[in-house]
Amino acid sequence: TNTPGVSDERVRGRLRFRLGATIHMLKDLDIGFRMATGGLSARDSGNVTLDGGFTHRAFDLDRAFFRYQPRVAGWKTVLQGGKFKPPFMTSEIIWDSDVMVEGIGQQFSRKFGDTTLDANFGQFIYDEFDPGDDIIILGYQGILSQKTSLGKFKIAVAYYDVQNTEDLATTFSGSSTLLSNTSEVKMLDLMAEWSEKIAGQELKLYGEYTQNTGDLASGNADLDTAWQLGFKYGSAGKKFGDYQLHVIHRVVQSEAVFDVISDSDFHEGLSNARGFESGASIGLAKGVKLTFYYFDSQEERGTQRDHKKFQTDLNFNF
Repeated sequence: TNTPGVSDERVRGRLRFRLGATIHMLKDLDIGFRMATGGLSARDSGNVTLDGGFTHRAFDLDRAFFRYQPRVAGWKTVLQGGKFKPPFMTSEIIWDSDVMVEGIGQQFSRKFGDTTLDANFGQFIYDEFDPGDDIIILGYQGILSQKTSLGKFKIAVAYYDVQNTEDLATTFSGSSTLLSNTSEVKMLDLMAEWSEKIAGQELKLYGEYTQNTGDLASGNADLDTAWQLGFKYGSAGKKFGDYQLHVIHRVVQSEAVFDVISDSDFHEGLSNARGFESGASIGLAKGVKLTFYYFDSQEERGTQRDHKKFQTDLNFNF
């Protein structure tokens, strides 16, 4: 922090474990589950801090879903329900990679030569209140992918309607920097991506722009946007010698997104933020990789305190 006389520096070790399976139960029907550390209150992280005098660690349900893939001529169709990964092309502005939605989702995909069209939908229950209206998230997304001699282009347009956040009888289940829970959250999201192999490795350039089109609390009308630009180069480290580098610059205004489900590492998971994320990973063996992340952010409006985080992960996949 750059606040004179104030330091909130913290060094800690953390542990994560996940174990799951997908069972091919019937023709076109799969049943899946996953257990993970993190505890019952965990939403956007499966990490547990090495602390507490060697006490036992919670190991709870992270996924439980059915996935039905009916055969429709010319279309790839996926219908799923339960607790599962969001059925969208996602980024950390709106979705933390550890968030598993609860409800139902529908995905439709069709190829036309080098062009692919995708339509993704979701209806999720975020929180239930009595009295008060439940918080429901409705998601709609269309994706156009095109292979060309200049690389692969992908454009996605999504709309997420987070219903009843303006209901004064409800409170968010988790911290949020939404300045008032009387603001609507209706996010229009545009993502663009280009990828091509350069020197034997994939280079990916991407950008995103998000605007909350809902009615905002008084005085917050100019705090409704978020955007990011970034790149990735290399593979994710599935075998020895694989490597990947990435850098992202991100700005998230305080009323732009439903930040209780957005990336929990950048600026501690809160909006009203601007800054950079960078990272690198290297494969040490099949299923083993070492990753490094560095986050440098500050408030987009207000105190302008610096938030800096360095994180190292050793991952084993089996």
